[in-house]
Amino acid sequence: MDDQLRLQDLDLLFKEEVAREPGCQHLLRCFACGACTATCPVSEINPDFSPSLIIRQILYGQRAQLLSSPVLWYCARCARCSFQCPQDVRFLDIIQGLRAIALREGLISAAKAALLEKGEGLIQELRARMLERILADDGEKVDTKEILSILIKEIDKI
Repeated sequence: MDDQLRLQDLDLLFKEEVAREPGCQHLLRCFACGACTATCPVSEINPDFSPSLIIRQILYGQRAQLLSSPVLWYCARCARCSFQCPQDVRFLDIIQGLRAIALREGLISAAKAALLEKGEGLIQELRARMLERILADDGEKVDTKEILSILIKEIDKI
C-alpha cells in the first residue's frame, strides 16, 4: 500500500456514502482504538487485512484504492470486530457496505462475488463438520489435517 496521501486522489464524501449503507450509520463514531483489528482472526494470519486500516481509509477518502482492493473479500464475517467495538461501529456491516458499493460500481462482477460467497459458505460448512468430528472423537489425538482432507473429499461429492 502506498502510504502517501495525495489530495487529488481522495474522495472527501466517501465516508458519508459508506455511512448511508445499511448498518453503517455509526462509521463516524470510530476513534481508532484498534479493538476491531486486535480481535480479528483474519488479521492474525493475514497482516494485509486490518479492519482499523480499512476504516481509516474510508475516513481519509481513499475510495478508489479501497474499493478495488482484494482485502474487501478477506473478511470471514465472524463479527468479533463488531462485538468488541466500544463505539458500536459494526465493521461487519461496513465491509458488507463496501462490497455492495464495489459490486454496484462494477469493480467486481456479480459472478465473481457469487463465487466468493459460495466459497465462504463451503469454508463455513467445512469448519462446522470438522468441529463435529473432533468433538465426536473419543481420543485426544486427532489429526486435523487428515480430518480436513477427508471432509474436502466428502464436500467435493456434494
